[in-house]
Amino acid sequence: MVKQPKLFERKGNTIIMDRREPRIGICETCGSTDDLRPYGPNNENICFSCAMKHPDITDDRMRELLKGGQS
Repeated sequence: MVKQPKLFERKGNTIIMDRREPRIGICETCGSTDDLRPYGPNNENICFSCAMKHPDITDDRMRELLKGGQS
């Protein structure tokens, strides 16, 4: 398994985005090779095009990741 770079990290109340290394791979929805994020309906790694097909779900998944289990 290839180690994926972090999307972001939390330092106190600050969230730091890390975009130095793109997460290139095969989209689990459409099969295209692209920069991916774990924003699919079941946390699949999906491309931007697939993420924009369901923006509400993408937004929910992004918020879950940013929240990191914190209330």
